[in-house]
Amino acid sequence: MIIRKEVTKMRDKNITIEYLKNTPENLYLDRKRAKISLQDLANEIASFANANGGDVVVGITDDGIIEGFNSCGIKKLNECQKTITNYLNPSPVYECEVIEVKNAQNEEDHILLFHIEPAMNYIVRNNKDEVYCRQGDSSIKLTSDQIKSLEYDRKERDFEAEILMDSSIEDIDTEMVELYKQRLETNLSNEEVLKARGFLRENHLTKAGMLLFGKNPTIYLPSARVRVLKFEGNDFQVGTEMNIVKDRAFDACLYKTIEQAKEFISSQLREFTHLNPNGIFETVPEYPEFAWYEGLVNAVTHRDYSNNGEHITIKIYDDRLEINSPGKLGGFVTLETMKTKRYSRNPQIARVLTELGIVRELNEGVKRIYGEMQKFFLKEPTYKEPDRNSVLLILENNIIMRGKRKIENMLKNDLIQNTWKELNELEREILTLIYDKGDVTSDEVSKQINRSKPTTVKLLNNLINLNLIKWVGTSKTDPHGKYSIK
Repeated sequence: MIIRKEVTKMRDKNITIEYLKNTPENLYLDRKRAKISLQDLANEIASFANANGGDVVVGITDDGIIEGFNSCGIKKLNECQKTITNYLNPSPVYECEVIEVKNAQNEEDHILLFHIEPAMNYIVRNNKDEVYCRQGDSSIKLTSDQIKSLEYDRKERDFEAEILMDSSIEDIDTEMVELYKQRLETNLSNEEVLKARGFLRENHLTKAGMLLFGKNPTIYLPSARVRVLKFEGNDFQVGTEMNIVKDRAFDACLYKTIEQAKEFISSQLREFTHLNPNGIFETVPEYPEFAWYEGLVNAVTHRDYSNNGEHITIKIYDDRLEINSPGKLGGFVTLETMKTKRYSRNPQIARVLTELGIVRELNEGVKRIYGEMQKFFLKEPTYKEPDRNSVLLILENNIIMRGKRKIENMLKNDLIQNTWKELNELEREILTLIYDKGDVTSDEVSKQINRSKPTTVKLLNNLINLNLIKWVGTSKTDPHGKYSIK
């Protein structure tokens, strides 16, 4: 993997050349033949600057064959190096390296490698006043409306590069940096890696550096956390009716936050068993994992971290899961185009999380969320901008199918299966409630079935007599006693 200013150090090991040849073209890498027109090369470079930055290698074909510049001559090599100055305005921040290689004919030759930084607070235009932007593995020419959106959004780019003057090297999570170095296949020191990528400046972390590699990012950026809430029921109740049953916050560096939140959410979601058409019990999750995990990743990667008053909130209700991310949709992405368009508010964060294997590059994430929900026979995901300053993803489960699967799973218990037909509707509802919750009080049952306490106790005693449930308490009058499946 390429690290800026490290190419010549790594060249002798043939690591960088293999990467340039074999890595599929993506949001951060493109290959161009040496015979490319100077105008097209300029447009390509501008597209990276107007998106997330990246690398353009000239002299290697799309399928990884090193053609070099011998066939085009030294003049073309020199002209390509001047492309940015002659064709783009303003010039993006970049470096251009001439790398010695052996071409496909085993001749001594050269290729060019452009390292392009994302334009922080301006748009790079070509000499025709056109604007190009990288989308997935290709570069597109923007419409006038898209250009206006990009112009409006540029001010948000400054956030990642801002230096946290109170921070120091002591704030670095060395375990996280070591993992990053493994993914990059580099032996540079922790400081060298972070400085090479612009995350450490004069021994201070930038805001992006703190979010990605800080031990305790919320000390400096208090809203940089993910909060997961689980509710009992389908609505958020307050006061005496408060129905929050789980409340966890995650505020490590972004990679660890995603992994820790993923593990917790997974533990709170249910699996349901149903009889398939072949009469075999089959277990399925409440939601396809990819759908909610991709929603989590997108929220962490693309949220507006400059919004100091809000954090990412994930709410798990009985009938749906909601992921709310601070910040409107970025750039020229809208609710209507988000399945096909991609824009990163935080290009440095997006790039590192991509290199760590978490973020999907080619815009497949949102499209696949729709596809996975369809496979599970669930409603399409819903995206909203509820207050024009946040993005809300709603995944609905199938509450009717959930109830059916819950009963089918319960009937795997032979005793319940043999007795089920003898029970009335209220008894079945109570038994399903206890099976679902694990244990319940008589008050909880009374509220659920909307019957008086004496009626509820009578029904519970009947289930005890049928040997289906048991009472667990210090005495028959224990107010904290509960009923559970026997």
